[in-house]
Amino acid sequence: MPIETVASMASAASQRGAFIKAPASPVISNDLLSKFRLSRIDDLDILESGAYWPQLQPYFIKPYFRRLTYQLTARSAALPGRKTTLSVRGAGGLGPLDIAYITDCHAATMFVGDGGLPDYCLTAVNRGSLDYASPTRAETAVVSPTVGVIYRGLPGTQLRAAENHERLAIWIPAGNLEQGLTALLGDPGHEALDFDPIINWSTGGGPRVRRLIGLLMEELTSPHSLVPNDLATRSLTDLLVYTLLQSLPHNYTARLARAAASPVPRSIHRAEEFIRANAEQPLSLHEIADVAGCSVRSLQLGFKHFRVTTPGAVILQARLAAVRQALAGGEAAGTVIEVAYRYGFTNPGRFTRQYRAAFGESPADALRRNSVRRTRR
Repeated sequence: MPIETVASMASAASQRGAFIKAPASPVISNDLLSKFRLSRIDDLDILESGAYWPQLQPYFIKPYFRRLTYQLTARSAALPGRKTTLSVRGAGGLGPLDIAYITDCHAATMFVGDGGLPDYCLTAVNRGSLDYASPTRAETAVVSPTVGVIYRGLPGTQLRAAENHERLAIWIPAGNLEQGLTALLGDPGHEALDFDPIINWSTGGGPRVRRLIGLLMEELTSPHSLVPNDLATRSLTDLLVYTLLQSLPHNYTARLARAAASPVPRSIHRAEEFIRANAEQPLSLHEIADVAGCSVRSLQLGFKHFRVTTPGAVILQARLAAVRQALAGGEAAGTVIEVAYRYGFTNPGRFTRQYRAAFGESPADALRRNSVRRTRR
């Protein structure tokens, strides 16, 4: 699915109520939890030893996630003979992303142990509060439904949750962010990516990131979810990576602002040719930029300047044109929906609207018209 199409879906999701009453809280509904592997923990030893981790598979299967440990602060809540839910742990996923659901009924602290985690964690609190303590920063930050946090899993990191606390945590592989950063800069950075940890959901790039979290949660529960489609899932991951890099402050923000040199027109031609030739394949911005011979930012600016459009819109049009050609040429195997799915369109209603907007007729009408034409020959 084209990156810009996914972005428009994120905006639509927020307008449909992708966040509940607290202005920055992500939806945590029964529908969402039904898509998660859940572990309800009423035993202190199970919570603190991490014995519940196997129950969360096939998510969080990388061994280094076991370096995340929890300790109950109010240990009197777990006295012998007292059976009460201490915590709930849930796990889901979207492509390379591991998504955690955490409820702590009593105050608890999460520790990142020796060795740390290479991944970055984007956390949104739905209820209660959370104190974030970094081993590289002197001040402790308070995270709440109006303030999120993004951090790398450095050893010594602590998250101290208040009682009656609920949050979502999206773990993003460092490799995806580093690859995206390299594509934006045009060359690899020389130091680890370091985000300013606190995200205000109502200012700066916070609202964009907040809407995107809502979209990801919506996709996990939608009957027309993008999750089973590798092409669309890759675009969603791409969207998250580039939104974080371009919306949130970090140690490369100033350099990204200087990297926006306009590409020569030939780079745009190379990008367009590559997109048309690979319309059926998953495409990411950094791949297109590599073929074009420029950075991702230059590619975006080049399309804006020379074509008055975006790379995502070009990908969408190329895929719609490929579907149209398949319907017209008679090589389409199966139904219209099957052909559309082959090119990354997983929502039939949205695909039909996009096709009609591009060509002035529905794909079903196009297939019938072309079938009649071929029969008369």
